[in-house]
Amino acid sequence: MAPRQKARDSETRVDSPISARSQVYQLLARTFAFPSEDFYQDVAQGRWQEQVAQTLPQLPFELTSVDSSRVIIPPDEFQAEYNRLFEVGTLGGPPCSLYGGHYERDRLRVMEELIRFYDYFGLSLTQGQLPDHISVQLEFMHYLTFKEAESLQRNRSQDSYQRAQTDFLERHPGKWLPLLRQKLANFQPLPVFDQLVTMADEFVRRDRQYLKSILNPSLL
Repeated sequence: MAPRQKARDSETRVDSPISARSQVYQLLARTFAFPSEDFYQDVAQGRWQEQVAQTLPQLPFELTSVDSSRVIIPPDEFQAEYNRLFEVGTLGGPPCSLYGGHYERDRLRVMEELIRFYDYFGLSLTQGQLPDHISVQLEFMHYLTFKEAESLQRNRSQDSYQRAQTDFLERHPGKWLPLLRQKLANFQPLPVFDQLVTMADEFVRRDRQYLKSILNPSLL
């Protein structure tokens, strides 16, 4: 996913809970993609677990960290497990799809709605991306939280980005991640993938609650 008009450096750091939220969305978006050799090495050597553990305490809400245990299976088996769970499965289809549209009756409608979200903020998909994949949705949330942090840095209102985030989470990842988590529990996943889905589901749920507390504090 890329902005049609080049934004400021996406690595800009803002000393606030917003930057931590943005970093977690970026971290999750990258780790839900097909596991590269580099990602396997990060997990096998504990670097990914350490990065997560360092980021979570900076969030404005509590979130359980991941197990620091390292993966001890070969990289080809690690990738095969990803395929078994999320891409191919054993019966002609992924048992735990990472495409949000697969959890709705009308996937085309879901993808059209997602494209409208992305288009409104001047974002377009890169070649090969589908709008309802979890990595794309989480990358979009990374972008929105980055823009929120940028607004804070410039002393501008963040309301519009916060409302967009709340709406997007409720309509998309917050709606189907619990279903993915339930399905995954039935397939005895490798712990790292179980932790990844659990972390994403819990993070999206808690972040949605956090955003609502900011936008409507009187309701709490």
